[in-house]
Amino acid sequence: MMNKIQNKQTLGEFVFAAIIITAVLLWGKECAQGALNGIFFCAEVLIPSIFPFMIISVFIAESGLSEKLGKLTEKICPKLFGVSGNLSAVIIMSMIGGYPVGARGISTLAENGRISKNDAVKASYFAVGAGPGFLITFVGGELLSNRSIGVCMLAAQILSVIIIGILNKFITTAKSDYNSCAELNNPPVTFTSAVTKSVTSSAYGMLEMCGMVVAFSAVIGIAEKLPTDSVKYFSVFLEVTTACNLLAENNNILFIAFSTGFGGLCVHFQIFTALKNIKINKALFFLCRIVQGLLSALFTFIFIKIFNISLPVFSSVKTPLNLSLSTSAVGSALLILCAVSFIYSIKKL
Repeated sequence: MMNKIQNKQTLGEFVFAAIIITAVLLWGKECAQGALNGIFFCAEVLIPSIFPFMIISVFIAESGLSEKLGKLTEKICPKLFGVSGNLSAVIIMSMIGGYPVGARGISTLAENGRISKNDAVKASYFAVGAGPGFLITFVGGELLSNRSIGVCMLAAQILSVIIIGILNKFITTAKSDYNSCAELNNPPVTFTSAVTKSVTSSAYGMLEMCGMVVAFSAVIGIAEKLPTDSVKYFSVFLEVTTACNLLAENNNILFIAFSTGFGGLCVHFQIFTALKNIKINKALFFLCRIVQGLLSALFTFIFIKIFNISLPVFSSVKTPLNLSLSTSAVGSALLILCAVSFIYSIKKL
């Protein structure tokens, strides 16, 4: 039985490699252009907006500041999310720092023994989100020419993370064996050591993240051969930066909000790598991201309506504001097919 599973996995890997090699040979120019786009996004968007927050998050975990801050929220986090108060700073950083920031902070706390493995698992499902640099500056300011929309998306995403965290308390089967700050007895870490570790760890994580973005962007470059709408929805499933850039051409605000909440497989793989020593249910993680995307779109719609926000008259985008979710049959079918394929594949991971 085991040999059959291994043979199927080997066959699947061979087919995957053959498809990639064939695609690169046939559409090398498009692949190269996609990779260049990925490098541009990394240099202009991701590194400036995420790297500083990643350093701060890891520093908080390494230096022991998480424990000191945890004393202030020792009773709030367990009651709200069912996790240790030591995770409070990392949870906050995950809301304002960018996608892999929360995962790196959780991993560092777990490795240093400042939270239990079960707490790390529970937090991994909801401490995920885009930061203000990405949502307000890039999506709102540059793509949509209206930073207020980016602010609405950020508020919507923070609210969705909190809701998923609360729901996660009742859904996950992992026992909440969090420790109080007083019970923890960890050796002190010098300031110099904490700074050094936070910078080197974040630099490695940033390099890893940029490599993933460039790789997925190259795939999307090949996918440019597909019909325009199909490429947009396909990119939502793969890489969030490219997806937002493509969707902004039609001002598809709510689908952009969904994309930033969902994150894309590129972000998911980065988080799985950061949490390589923490066993999480990938199907549940994927479901949480879908719910987060839907909630982000819903709350973005509500905030835009409440504050009556619209695109400026001299917007760089050509089409009028569209607040409706896409009803494209091609896009919907493609997303459903990708979701089913992914859920089926992760059973073997």
